[in-house]
Parts: sequence; structure tokens; C-alpha cells
Amino acid sequence: MYELCNLRKLIVDLRRFEEKLKKKTGLTVNEALLICQVQRGIQEPTLLAEELDLSPSRLSRILDSLEKKNLISREISSEDRRSVSVNLTNLGLNAANEINCTNIKLPDYLKVAIESLTGAKK
Repeated sequence: MYELCNLRKLIVDLRRFEEKLKKKTGLTVNEALLICQVQRGIQEPTLLAEELDLSPSRLSRILDSLEKKNLISREISSEDRRSVSVNLTNLGLNAANEINCTNIKLPDYLKVAIESLTGAKK
């Protein structure tokens, strides 16, 4: 069991990481994660919200922000007008590549945590 106070370092480090990410790419962590998921082929807003554990209203705000930045487009299905698909624009594809190549240093304990979750060494 972990003491609640030990979470402070994790919270502070994640906040610092987001500040560095925003300075380097202009994106929040949630915006960057959404771009990554769309690049991986998840295009339905409902699935994106589930994958990122976001409420529908929070997802809408993030989509609005990315659309204003011209990083994504939302397209209504010609077969079902209730169905929307989220797609990366050319700028969005460039942002996805930049996110994947971002060289922001993570503390070692965060690297270990990510490796244990994904099974991959970075």
C-alpha cells in the first residue's frame, strides 16, 4: 500500500511534463493523447472518450480546441447523420509525428511505470 503523500511527486512531475509538452508542441496532455489515439485509428468520439476516460463534455471541449488549431476535422457520415468521424488534418499528422518524436525527459520511475504497462522499453 502507498501513502497518499507519496503521490505528490507523481502529480508534480506530471504537471511539469505537461508544461514542457505544451511549451514544445502547444498541446495539453489530453490533446496530445487524443491525437495519438486518432492516429492509431480510433475515430469515433464515443470510443475516444472511453479510451481516454473523458466525459463527453470534456471530449467535446478538447475536439473543439483541436479543430480551432486545425489539427483535426470532424466529418458527418453520409450514411448516418448522427455518426461523426474524427480525422487528423495534415497539420494534425505533423503534430502526431512531433509528439512521437518529442524528447522531453521523463523521470526514471515514470519510464519504468510506462514500460511495465506497455511491455515496451523506450
